[in-house]
Amino acid sequence: MFRFVYGKLLRPLATAIGLGAALALGLSTVQAQEQEQLNFRMGTVQAEGIFLEGQRKFAELVAERTDGKVNIEIFCCSQLGGERQLADGVSLGTIGMGVLGATGSEAMDLLFMPFMFRDRQHALNVVNGPIGDKWASDYYDQTGTRLIGYVLQGPREFLTNRRAIRTPADLAGMKIRAPELPVIVASLRALGASAVVVSFPELYLALQQGTADGWEGPVNVMHDAKHWEVGKHLSIASWNYNFNYLLVNDGLWDRMTPDTQTIVREAWKEAAQEITDRLAEASEKILSDFEANGVEVVRVDPEPFREATKDVWKDYAPRIWGEGVYEAIQATE
Repeated sequence: MFRFVYGKLLRPLATAIGLGAALALGLSTVQAQEQEQLNFRMGTVQAEGIFLEGQRKFAELVAERTDGKVNIEIFCCSQLGGERQLADGVSLGTIGMGVLGATGSEAMDLLFMPFMFRDRQHALNVVNGPIGDKWASDYYDQTGTRLIGYVLQGPREFLTNRRAIRTPADLAGMKIRAPELPVIVASLRALGASAVVVSFPELYLALQQGTADGWEGPVNVMHDAKHWEVGKHLSIASWNYNFNYLLVNDGLWDRMTPDTQTIVREAWKEAAQEITDRLAEASEKILSDFEANGVEVVRVDPEPFREATKDVWKDYAPRIWGEGVYEAIQATE
């Protein structure tokens, strides 16, 4: 909520600071079609794995297609901070681009609504259609930061220590880590868990020390972070879908020619599709790796989880997205 209010109410200040930071980096509006040399940082919390490899491919495609005029240096593994720090850095211009899931925007945070998407293809059809375009436009109006594209990591599952999660009743009394997303916090409470907000860079230690009894997230993120070392049970409920977004500083975007902007958009779409496809193909291998490292993998019936969280959207979607948007998502083929 804080980040959304900051972007909405203090945007003139953020814009002024961001412009100052941009000017300090020598940024200026592109006046001609010839692309000037651009070298900047892109931050992500991702560790080594398929998602990070896809981001590197994106940077390679942009450099290749701009003949070396646009060079992106990727900083992985939370080197530039957690997701909120990345969002702030992109807004202020101290970071050129960021790939993150928790933007701090109420509207974008609602993409983590429980059981809102029927399956992977339904989720992709929504974000790559007019609804997703409207979200990106609204995000810019609220924050002054460009949301260039989406990437679907896949469904989110439960990794726990105290006991395996087979039904919502198993979550009673458990401390489940939640990102700074109110809709996930509310959803975990609807399932009977106690939500504990922990930033991703602190998550491994929280699981190791028992500050959290488990967390919910994409299995590829758990795998890349070697969370089999701090989790004993992996419950496959696929209770929501995990999107990340490519954010670009507005001043940096204005330095790009229209042709370069098209290259960036198309390169991200290409890389994002490859990430999504590779993660889907690797999902069974990832689960096998967890089992090989001593983690119990449980495939649960999602219906009791769906029933327990069926009304969560009513407290958020009409107020934040407006009437009819949630229904339009459900109607999307």
